[in-house]
Formats: sequence, structure tokens, C-alpha cells
Amino acid sequence: MTDKISKLVQLSLSMQSLAAASALLAGVPDSMRALHEEFTAAKAELDALEASATQAALDRRQAEAAIADAQEKLKHFQQQVSKVRNQREYGALLTEIDTVKQQAKTLEDAALAALARSEEIAQELADRRAVFADLDARYQIELVNWEAEKPAVALRAAALKAEVEALEVGLPRPILGHLRRIFERYKGDTLAMVRRVERPGAQAIWHCSSCNYQIRPQVSVEIRTRGTIVQCEGCKRFLRVEENA
Repeated sequence: MTDKISKLVQLSLSMQSLAAASALLAGVPDSMRALHEEFTAAKAELDALEASATQAALDRRQAEAAIADAQEKLKHFQQQVSKVRNQREYGALLTEIDTVKQQAKTLEDAALAALARSEEIAQELADRRAVFADLDARYQIELVNWEAEKPAVALRAAALKAEVEALEVGLPRPILGHLRRIFERYKGDTLAMVRRVERPGAQAIWHCSSCNYQIRPQVSVEIRTRGTIVQCEGCKRFLRVEENA
């Protein structure tokens, strides 16, 4: 393998290792992933319940405030009864009083429903918190252990970053730009092997091991003998050949 291709291969591998270390620093190790997912789901359910409890309490306060307003209106209308001057005004006032009474009844029902909902959610919250406490304790222990391991991972990530930057030196900018784009597109799978396929009674053909795109035989020779950096015309990955090809 020529120096250029060898450097490209090593750069790709170092980029993969750096991406894995960076992802690990941003998340959790595989050893605690199941616990992390369980904790995250349980915490989300608990947060949703607490939000529902807050909303139920708010609904109750708003209904009670509206009831107080309705009662004040009702009191005002009742004080006006003795001041009406004719039957028409009396009928209109009674209509207002009935309307406010109906509104007050509706608001009282809403307040009672909010109270019942609050009590139901409070009980469910108490049960969930009791179960969550054990899960939280186990998760915090694992989290402390992971935080103790993080500095070593961070040091490795820093070393890999320096390694990537060193390997990039000397490689043409267009090649580096293509490499980064392919790295993002294929999640680190930037290289493909050139494979030779023998065909009985026919000339052998060469193809990309990743996308199976047929490659001109001369390309394999150029990569092996001249160290030419070539991209597959199909998937755009960089092509390499086996050491003993």
C-alpha cells in the first residue's frame, strides 16, 4: 500500500475512533445504556405527571377564582332586585341571575373535577416516586462511576484529535473535503476495497466492494503502483486494494 493510500486509511480509522470517543463523551457507555434508557423513560413519565399535577392545581385555582367572581356578580344582581321599576326590568334581572347561577354551577363542577384529578395524580405520583427512588439511586451510582472514567476518555479524544490533524497535513484540501463529506454521509465508512471477480470463459472484472460499481482494471493498477487516490464513481468512497493484490 502506498504512502498516500496508507495515510488516507489511517486518517479514516482515526476519524472513526475520534467520532466514537466524542459520542461516548456526549452520552453514556454501553455498560449503562440499558439503565440510562430505563431511567430516562421513567424520568420523562414522572415529569409528565408532575406537569399534569401542576396543570390540575392551576385549573382548580382558576375555577375557584371564577366562582368568586360569579358570586360577586350574583350578589350585585340580587341587590338590584329591590330597585327595579317595572316588570321588564325585573324579568331581565332574573335572566341575569339565572345565567350567573348556571355559570357558577358549571365552575363548581370544574373545580371539583380538578380537585379529584389533583388527588388522583398526587397518589400516582407518590407511587411512581417510590419506585423511581430505587432506579434513581442505581443510576446515580453508575453515573458517578462514568464521571470518574470520563477524563481518560477525554484524554483519548484529545489525542485522537491531534492524530487526525497530523494525518491531514499534506493531504490536498479537495481530498480532505470529500473525505469529511463521505464520513458524514456513510457514518465513518469512507473506504472501499477493489475486488476482482473471475468469470469462467470471460475477462475478470473489478468492482467496488461497497456498492458493487464496476471499476476499470487500470484503476486498480493506478492505486497499487502509483498510489493514486481514486473515488468510486458509484458511492464516492475512496478505493483501496489489498496488500497482496
